[in-house]
Amino acid sequence: MPIYTKTGDKGKTQIFGKRVSKGSKIIGLVGKLDELNCILGECIYLIKQEDIFKREGKTLKEIQKDIFTISSLIVGANLKFNTKKKVKEIEKQIDYYEKELPPLKNFIIPGGELASIKLHSARSVTRNAERKAVSSKNEKFIPYLNRLSDILFVMARWVNFKKGTKEEIWKV
Repeated sequence: MPIYTKTGDKGKTQIFGKRVSKGSKIIGLVGKLDELNCILGECIYLIKQEDIFKREGKTLKEIQKDIFTISSLIVGANLKFNTKKKVKEIEKQIDYYEKELPPLKNFIIPGGELASIKLHSARSVTRNAERKAVSSKNEKFIPYLNRLSDILFVMARWVNFKKGTKEEIWKV
């Protein structure tokens, strides 16, 4: 069977047996999560190239799997996902990174190492997905997405810290 089916040529897609507009809020959210997953793949690659982390690729790979599960649930799959448990897991990871970082007293401008920049990009896309979750009435995933943006921010800072790259403070 070829990859092209031509069934989406009129602006509709199929999710669990029903056709919906590709412009629907649900499809917009799933598309944003797909974009996030692609950026996370880039982050994993860059982190492996840096060879300074031992657990981060695993953490991000688990997050990628979570994003696929959430996307599937949004379109109607019958899967299990314990948001509270997943949020707690992310919070433990945040604590792990933050204990080494200098306290944050100002806003920082995203930049530094390429892996850090990509993690900031993933954070930004996560925030966008969070807003789409709100507008599409998928509130049960908001705590996960909110915490996910937090860990991506902390990881971006951690990358620069471990590489000795100074953060640029935002000042007016």
